[in-house]
Order: sequence, then C-alpha cells, then structure tokens
Amino acid sequence: MGDERVQGRLAGLVVGLVTFVLMAAGGCTSEAGGNPTPQPTTGVSESGSEEPSSESSAPSEDETYGAPAVDTPLDATAFLTQPCAVLSQTQLAAFDVSRPGIPTTTGAVAENAGPFCTWHANPDLGSTIGVGFLTGNKNGLSDTYRGRGQFEYFEPTTVEEYPAVYASSPDLRASGDCLIVVGISDSLTFNATEQGRLDAQGSCDRALAVATAALATLTGGG
Repeated sequence: MGDERVQGRLAGLVVGLVTFVLMAAGGCTSEAGGNPTPQPTTGVSESGSEEPSSESSAPSEDETYGAPAVDTPLDATAFLTQPCAVLSQTQLAAFDVSRPGIPTTTGAVAENAGPFCTWHANPDLGSTIGVGFLTGNKNGLSDTYRGRGQFEYFEPTTVEEYPAVYASSPDLRASGDCLIVVGISDSLTFNATEQGRLDAQGSCDRALAVATAALATLTGGG
C-alpha cells in the first residue's frame, strides 16, 4: 500500500504540470487533436492587408511565455516506451536504489501527461525518485511557463546548461516533495522528482541530482 500511495502522489505531480497549463490557457486556446494550442495570429498592416509571415522566424516572447529556448535539442524517443532506462544501474546506486524501477507507460496518466518511472530507495533512506516525460505538453517548457500563475512554487534554473524550472502546486517542499522540469527541446520536457523525508532544500537538491543524472543519459554521457 505504501508504494501505491507514493505512485499516486507522483502521478498527481505529473498530471498537475499538464493540468495547470490547460487552466492557464483558458479562452486563449483552441482545441487541436484534443490538446489546447495557442490561437494563431496574423499580422495586419495599416492598410488592412495581411503582412507576410516568416515561418523560419523564432517564436516571440508572447508565444514562449518567457521560457528560454533549448539550444541543443535532445531526442528522447527511445525512452518514451521505456522510461526506466533513463537512469543506469550505476546512477541508481548513487541514489541508494537497488530495486528495479516501476514504469508507467499505459493508463490515463501516461496517455494524457506522459510516461514516467519511479524508483524506491533503500527503506532506511525513505526516498522515492522519479523521472517522467511530459508528452502532454506539446510546446515544451513554454507550456510550463504558460501555467506559471497556477503554481505555488515556480523558480527558473538550469541543469547542465539546459533550461529548467522548479514548479509545483501545492508547494510540498517542506514535506519532502520537490519537482524540477527540464527542457530538452522546444517541444518536450522531462521532470525529475524526490519524495521522502528530506527537508525543502534537501528534497530539491536530490531532485536536481536526479535530473542531472537523467540528462547525462539523454546526452549519451550517463
């Protein structure tokens, strides 16, 4: 039962990242294939005629909601069907994890938010770590930034030069829960989590370490 409760808490964090984005979009979005997308805008000149648009131009700050661009995109396709492979046995040992990860690749959470994996550390540590790919957010970190007003805790940062942000609501850091979202392309992010008995700083330090390890695997250095 304890493992199931932890799984449920992590699922709630993952779904929350997508749900808050949908709430923040409000009436400013249209439905495309079941996923909210920003309404397109067309430039109009003073004469009333449409101005030509450039498809190659970078998104404006209004379109990215202030989210930094990902300069070196990573391909995470191979991990979407096997999210537990994003942390190697050597990396897991550093987190005091000896049991296999628990993948979630089917069901409502995986289908609407994205696939994820959780690992339970040795019982005396009282820690569960997780990594999930937010395929439900089609615009990468921009979607997380779009929902920033819905998060109780929102703090931009970087992980190995990749843009990232701590984002959670409710803010449960003092209870040992911390989540960080890392942009690996302009259309995909992954999150890393720690849930356990650590304090606010300790839980976020551990979540950051998990994100760093996962990023090492994604870049081929893990």
